[in-house]
Parts: sequence; C-alpha cells; structure tokens
Amino acid sequence: MNIDNVYIDKDIVLKFLGYGKRKAPDSINKIIDEEILNINDILDIKVYIEEIDIKENNFTGNYIIKCFESSEKAYSILYTIGNEIDKNINYHMSNNDMMRGLILDKIGIVALDYINENIKKYLEDNNPNLNISHEIYPGDKEFSIENQRNIYNYFKNEYININEYNQMNPIKSVAMVICMGSCKNLKSRCENCANKCY
Repeated sequence: MNIDNVYIDKDIVLKFLGYGKRKAPDSINKIIDEEILNINDILDIKVYIEEIDIKENNFTGNYIIKCFESSEKAYSILYTIGNEIDKNINYHMSNNDMMRGLILDKIGIVALDYINENIKKYLEDNNPNLNISHEIYPGDKEFSIENQRNIYNYFKNEYININEYNQMNPIKSVAMVICMGSCKNLKSRCENCANKCY
C-alpha cells in the first residue's frame, strides 16, 4: 500500500506536549503550525505488509501463539517515515531550538499513528469478512523485543536496517503483527496501555 501524505491532528500534538487541558502559548502554536505545514515535505513513508503462515513461523511467546490459534489470518507489518525528520530534529536540538525539535518529534509520532490507522483500514477493506482481533508490538508484555527481527525478516530490504539489539533505523520505524478473525478488538493499543501519554 502507498501513503503519500499524512494528516496531523494539531490537538493531539498539543496533548503530547502537555497542553491537553490548558492553552498553549502563541509561540508554541506558531511553531506547531509551521512544522505541520512542512511535514509532508520531509517524510519518506514506506509500508511493508506480508501475510504470516499462522501455523508455521518463527515467532516466540505464548501470547502470540494463542493469538494465532484464535485467528484466521495474520500479517507482519513494517513501516517508517524515514530519516529526514530525525535529521531535522537533531539539527534543531543541536542549535538550541529545543522546543521546535520536541514539537517535530511529537508530530512524527502522530504521523506514525496516522499510518497505523490507515494500515488497519487497508487490511479491513481487503478482508471484508474479518475483523482485527489483535495488534501486537515487539516489546509489549509477553511479546519480546527479539520478535522485531522476526517481523523484519519478512521484508529484509535496504531502506530499513536492524542491528544486533533489534533496533531499527530509521529510528521512526514500527514493526507489528496484526491478527484477524471473527472477533473484533474494541480497545486500541493506547487504551490497553498503562502508561498514558496524555
């Protein structure tokens, strides 16, 4: 699937910055508006999706095995927004424009979330009789970070790399497994997370 542009919800960026219930200064709003305006010029979005054989694969952990057993299909997914955004963040940070760097970092997170939602919609559209039953991320409880390499191995490519610590480059890259079946997971990953961002 191809995603050429992302939509950035400014309200979510403000919440990530701690302005969910209080008014942000005009200077902060100005920087957010400027960075949102230019964000699609610096993103290099890549999305990779591959169906998993739910009976024969290299994933480890009781949780994902149970998810596969209750699913009809599963997909290995890898996506990124590229290196340029982190180059810009580092540039702002090293030039003492810490707030702009922080804002751009949060915009990057919102961009990744936008891509995530579009991937799920794409899978649902292409599997009209199935629902997304599980979203599984390496590093989540009962799904070790080592599984990041198992996801990556479905796509081995020159654009995204992975090191011996199972960390990916570009930094703003996400690996995940989506399971699909008759049951629908009504709670998002954020709703299930104990560490709320805002």
